Amino acid sequence: MTCEIRHAVSDDGEDLLELWHGFTNHLSQYDERYRHKEDADERWLRYFENQLIDSKYGIVIVAEDEETDELVGALEARVMGNHPIFRLENHGYINGHYVEEDYRNEGIGKALLDQAHDWFAGPPHEVDFYRIDVMEGDDEAAELYEKLGFEPVEHVYERSVEDR
Repeated sequence: MTCEIRHAVSDDGEDLLELWHGFTNHLSQYDERYRHKEDADERWLRYFENQLIDSKYGIVIVAEDEETDELVGALEARVMGNHPIFRLENHGYINGHYVEEDYRNEGIGKALLDQAHDWFAGPPHEVDFYRIDVMEGDDEAAELYEKLGFEPVEHVYERSVEDR
């Protein structure tokens, strides 16, 4: 199967919503707090249309099956500002990297990451590095990102205030 990797346009919103559901369902396997609130779809669509379309600081990159014209993968790339205290200069962040299960292991996820890499590296962004989060327990994702040259740099821990 052949997929076109391209920047999302506003008409992709409804189709992207389906991919976003796949991504959040994946996250909720590791932490049920990632299940949707009642108005999540409408809020995500507004975010997509108002913050990511024609934005200098964010983009959604999609994989479209050329035979079916269906979106089968996506990721969101954002440029983060310089940290006010630390030497974390202008850098990027990848959110929502997801490929439908039937399309995995075909190079689509890597192609999405490659497009994001080029977007981060090119003007006007020209960031020095970019990050992606992996849920605790999602060893498959961690393996994939490390295989593609990402390095783990920090672990996030949390504790419930009810625990004592």
